Amino acid sequence: MAFVEFIVLLLAISLAAWGLSWGAEKLAECYGANFVGSILLALVTTLPEYMFVFFACLKDKYHVAIGSAIGACSMLMSLGLGLVILFSTSKLSKRRVAQVELTPATEVDAIYLMLTAGVAFALAWHGNGLTVLDGFILTALFAAYVIKHWQGVRKFQAERAANGEKAAGPGWKHWLAMGIAGLAVVVLSDPFVDSMIGVAKLLNIPAPVIALVLGPIASEMPEKLTAYVTVLRDGRLAEISVCNFIGSAVNHNSLLMALLPFIGYLAHGMPKVSGLLFLPEELSHRAGTTLNMSFAVMTIMAAIATIFVARRRLARWQGGVLVVGYGLVVYAAFATYGATAVLH
Repeated sequence: MAFVEFIVLLLAISLAAWGLSWGAEKLAECYGANFVGSILLALVTTLPEYMFVFFACLKDKYHVAIGSAIGACSMLMSLGLGLVILFSTSKLSKRRVAQVELTPATEVDAIYLMLTAGVAFALAWHGNGLTVLDGFILTALFAAYVIKHWQGVRKFQAERAANGEKAAGPGWKHWLAMGIAGLAVVVLSDPFVDSMIGVAKLLNIPAPVIALVLGPIASEMPEKLTAYVTVLRDGRLAEISVCNFIGSAVNHNSLLMALLPFIGYLAHGMPKVSGLLFLPEELSHRAGTTLNMSFAVMTIMAAIATIFVARRRLARWQGGVLVVGYGLVVYAAFATYGATAVLH
């Protein structure tokens, strides 16, 4: 029954991903691929992660929440983005492309990806955790990101009007598809993750592998199938998927991280939140690290992705580099697991 449940949920989520992809394609004609992928799709598909972090913080499990945010973002910038490039440029896509061509508007994503990753890393390093003030700083960065993209929408529409192009706005069917599909992704994500982990246990896969590798993959798969379905349908739509991944990463590095100290203060009266991922100095010699290695690797992967996206041409070899980089993410996760295990 566990296998049957897993297959049924996977098919249901794949159908929801197709609905999001179909709706997003029409929305992109009106608002541009960057705004739709980086803001709309990124927010919708990151909702399950927000819910997970929210409830983890309420239960005073800040190390779990921080680990989830860092692990998910690292995966987005390595395995996730890499596969989008490889799918778009391979025969798996119905309309493959030689390389993914990005518009100048994606430079905004590249800048904010590196900016939010760097600021989040610096704030965590400086205070060995995140304060309420840090939360406001990260929220302000996300607000600036959204405003910048909305300005891009205005420019996109003005350029189309100047060229005499008139694109019909998305109809109610597209908005309805986006709404229903987005709700389905949010609702089905939690049971899907439980189902995938249950199947892994039945196959006697070691607990650390489940926690550090399969768990993050399962939690991100329902959200990011939308990006993969989009490029498998048409490799020329890859910019929507690229922006989806980058927008989600910016979400993780800013607004999602800001959620931690806000909930910590409102729910528990904590001026600063921290966890086993940010080790106290008196314990660092026992664990062999003063800062979570996974956080550092996440920042490195964000830097590599930023360089690739800023060039506005994503070739197959770059996708391969990012996928291989996921090995570094897994290594850092296991190293962190070993470091924090010393404390128990």
